Amino acid sequence: MKVYTKTGDTGKTSLRDGVRVSKDDIRIETNGEIDALNASLGVVRAMVKDENVRERLRRIQLLLMQIMGRVALSGGGEDDGSLNGMTVEMEQEIDRLACPGTFRFRVPGDDQLSAFIHMARTACRKAERRLWTMEREYPVGGDVMCFMNRLSDYLFVLADRP
Repeated sequence: MKVYTKTGDTGKTSLRDGVRVSKDDIRIETNGEIDALNASLGVVRAMVKDENVRERLRRIQLLLMQIMGRVALSGGGEDDGSLNGMTVEMEQEIDRLACPGTFRFRVPGDDQLSAFIHMARTACRKAERRLWTMEREYPVGGDVMCFMNRLSDYLFVLADRP
């Protein structure tokens, strides 16, 4: 099987169910943003020393690929509960990592890993905005929206951890 198909040479591509859409269709745009987020998280995961964080990030990356599959369906997809479980896990980790009374935005760049985590956080926010745009016409599910919102919060506190 070849990597290239030439079927996209005219500005169209296929969703998972075979429906042909423009390459700037909101579902394709949204998946592009989620893909960029996933790549950013890959850089972060490669740099993180804490094995528990590395494993959580890998599971998050797999869930992002699952979300991309749902986005690439004409009708959205089904909630299987896996996103809700990770959302709760991230909330627990946010509560553990966040220092009470110290919330404030920081200028990214104190160290390389923190800067990359902040880049992933901003990629997450952008993907979330595209999901909200898409959600108006092609609902993908509240579990996805909550997961993405919590993921950016998780990355925010992860970037600030010692």
